[in-house]
Amino acid sequence: MSDEFIKIATQEINDELSSISTILGLCQNDNDVSKNSDKIEKHIHKIKGLAPMMGKENIGNLAKTLDFILKKIASGQKVDGFFEPLSISTEQMKITMDKPHDLGEVHKQISDIASKIVD
Repeated sequence: MSDEFIKIATQEINDELSSISTILGLCQNDNDVSKNSDKIEKHIHKIKGLAPMMGKENIGNLAKTLDFILKKIASGQKVDGFFEPLSISTEQMKITMDKPHDLGEVHKQISDIASKIVD
């Protein structure tokens, strides 16, 4: 990947994460996340596609799992206990955009939530 692509992609992902943080700042619980799940999912979906293309597979994998959960919530499925892990995931992805950071623990937590969702 060219330096210019990495620069632009990094800015786009950071913008998407900032937008998610803004939405989450207006949320207080799972119900609020449910009401905003379609908006959040659109931002996560962009990250899911862009991050692996710039070598940030760990962010792409986490975004893929978050995308799955958010699509289920948007389609009407109730997912308890998602607000806090989603908020933590967003903050952890921001950190990882700036410097290498292990997303394993937060991805495990999100994967555990996803595993309980009926497909």
